[in-house]
Amino acid sequence: MVRPPHACIAPEYVRKMKTILLVDDDPATIEAWTLCMQGEDCTVLCAFDGNGALTILGEQAVDIVVSDWMMPGLGGALLCQTMKNDAALAHIPFLMISGHPNPPAFVSYDGYLRKPVDMETLITAVNRLCAAKKRPLY
Repeated sequence: MVRPPHACIAPEYVRKMKTILLVDDDPATIEAWTLCMQGEDCTVLCAFDGNGALTILGEQAVDIVVSDWMMPGLGGALLCQTMKNDAALAHIPFLMISGHPNPPAFVSYDGYLRKPVDMETLITAVNRLCAAKKRPLY
């Protein structure tokens, strides 16, 4: 009897897939962002607030966090600040998204997009920030 191979996806391909953590308190926004990113062969993780995102970040490795700014509980600004102050998380690119015209100046996020976000713009920003993360520092 011939058995199928244990892995159907080549290891090189798996390493190239991005794991994206999407954070927003609006389920419809999460659904739209998820569909957009899944179309890019990304692994998508979701949280509905900053506390949920921190829980996921403690359990899973991610390549980028895409977060709304204003959310109940721990919002995007404090989530970003918490990540940038944590040595284990500070290297993860953070893309802030908000309907507010002026991004928070006190937070060191890596990118900012204003809602409503065009899906092509979101994909481009995620790819750009992930590529910048992988550049050598020398």
